[in-house]
Amino acid sequence: MIDGFDKNKKYYGEVWFAEKEDEKHFCVMSFNDDDVWLETNLHTKQRSYKEPQILGLFTGLGYITFIDCRIQHSSSGITETRIYRAKYTFVSPRHLIDTQTLKIKEFYIVNDVITKWVHHTLWYDHTEDKLHKKVFTDEYQIENINLKITISHYQNINTQRQTGLNISNRGAIKFELEEPVSTLVAIEFYNQFQKVLQLIFGRSEKFRKFSFKCLGCGEDKDLYYNDTQLTKSTSTFVHTEYQKVKYSLKSILTAAYTDDTFRFCLDKLMENFIGKHSSHNKRFTNGISAYEAYCKNYSNEGRNQLYKRIKENEEIFKKIGDFTDDVWKEFPNKVVRARDYHIHSNLDNKNIYSEFELLYISFLFDYVIAYLLLAKLDDVEDLLLDKFIEQGKNTFVSLQRTNVILGSKIL
Repeated sequence: MIDGFDKNKKYYGEVWFAEKEDEKHFCVMSFNDDDVWLETNLHTKQRSYKEPQILGLFTGLGYITFIDCRIQHSSSGITETRIYRAKYTFVSPRHLIDTQTLKIKEFYIVNDVITKWVHHTLWYDHTEDKLHKKVFTDEYQIENINLKITISHYQNINTQRQTGLNISNRGAIKFELEEPVSTLVAIEFYNQFQKVLQLIFGRSEKFRKFSFKCLGCGEDKDLYYNDTQLTKSTSTFVHTEYQKVKYSLKSILTAAYTDDTFRFCLDKLMENFIGKHSSHNKRFTNGISAYEAYCKNYSNEGRNQLYKRIKENEEIFKKIGDFTDDVWKEFPNKVVRARDYHIHSNLDNKNIYSEFELLYISFLFDYVIAYLLLAKLDDVEDLLLDKFIEQGKNTFVSLQRTNVILGSKIL
């Protein structure tokens, strides 16, 4: 697959179980909300809700190994049919992949979010008869775990029959390890990169292509799964351009992959960016939890109360929140009381903040935590830190003020 699956197409082939290779059945593979669905009459006599593995051979793709295939629909009559939803799909042009023994040392992911981070628009100069493009390959060595991460930006060129060429930007992240790892560990390496991307760019997207080098034949193979890690987040957080933050990137990547304390705090912070929350107060309590996790691991004051921990970082709270002295004087205590109501069910502290206010206070804590985490690292430029102050103030002060006006109820 040159550029990943075409999710608007249907693929046709035959499938079978590993223990019954002679019993092959026709199958239609399609995509439903980014999940791989298999429609076939292949089934076992035993009653079950999923099949651990289904093997297949598909036109235009090659050999495919489907893992963890849950039955979405079944029907019986003259023939029995099943619709399976595969969690992991391994594609190889020449041979089936044994996922039980599979180990990976080198893999890369094509993701359009890199092109948005690089922020370069392709354009053609008719005067000079030249295509202006950006092509680069930057390597980041994480020495402690012998990991090399390469970020690249290039152009993908497709021929459109007789009508011409389609040229588009592509971005990729490549991981190279000294020791081979399992598929799930490889995915975890990628997920950790997505968290860093969310932290310093404010977004991530589903990948176009996830490929790895087969240690047996040396060829590239493809892996597909419905990536839901951070990709459903609608929060923009901060906006940066790759070239302006690349100097700070190695320090951040090193901490994210090798510093357990930094990684733990980053994971807690990212809880507010994964999926959707049932309410604004849930997002608020997550933010408080992430802030307390930071303070417990980085504070010099030991196990202090939340009130003191907020006061300890008064300077950054004031910079981002743009508090007047009178408002700041009450802020730490009101946050503690709101926390006591929503976490400890202290009913005496009801209605300290509205749901709307809790949402923006949770945003404030997100920006404060991100700033404090990055400020702890060496070689992180002030330009990046200032982005969190600037965007945080814009969100907590300006955007909140605008939404108060837009959300006002005349009645």
